[in-house]
Amino acid sequence: MSRTDAGVAVVAAAAPESSPIGAVTNATWAWSVRRFARALMWTLPGYAVAYGAVTLGRWDGLAPLPYLENGRVFHLLGWVVAVWLGIMALVALAGLLAAARSRRSAAIGLMVGLTGTVLWLPFAALPADTPVYGLDARTLSLAGAALYSAGWLLAGWAVVHSGLFSKSDGLLLMLAAPMVGVAGQLVGPLQTVGAIFTLAAGIGMSWTAGRFVPSVHATPTARTAAVAAGAKAVSAKVATTGSVN
Repeated sequence: MSRTDAGVAVVAAAAPESSPIGAVTNATWAWSVRRFARALMWTLPGYAVAYGAVTLGRWDGLAPLPYLENGRVFHLLGWVVAVWLGIMALVALAGLLAAARSRRSAAIGLMVGLTGTVLWLPFAALPADTPVYGLDARTLSLAGAALYSAGWLLAGWAVVHSGLFSKSDGLLLMLAAPMVGVAGQLVGPLQTVGAIFTLAAGIGMSWTAGRFVPSVHATPTARTAAVAAGAKAVSAKVATTGSVN
């Protein structure tokens, strides 16, 4: 077993023979991941709608601190949920681009976005001058928001160079990246503008994702043929190179 097999061979050996799409192989594993990512892709427009709804009419910066100061607990929770949906959208995008030429950019974008979220959320709602290990909450919040924006910037770059989605969708994501992160935290209205750009890109990408991936309602015959073709390709690869990598 290859070191980079990630245990897929073990899963395949232990899988039941009565799986709806046949025995679990690398090909069916990839099919399942792609199917999940395609469904999860609709979290991107959902993220844009949620983010735009909770930031609409905001003219103050330092988001989401004013939610807490003004007793707008539901708006604060909505902002947290919106950021969570954004992370789910990054996961979906990385899954869909796993076999594309820009997969590294998508994966790095996901990791950077996750790092930014972990740094952003704990400090964003604290008073700006709260001391935190020699720094203040505002500085750490801005640093997290900057990383979050960088993650979306890399994701947009991956979309532009993937060859799977429209380049305009990727450019919209890149344009929205600073607005939904660090720039939006400094200037409130930019958050809503970024959400609008993200919504435009998200609708197009979600629709496209449902077209270039084989239908989840494929007939058993089509599934069996796809699995057989994948297994044949893997066998040929192993016979030629001695490895699936």
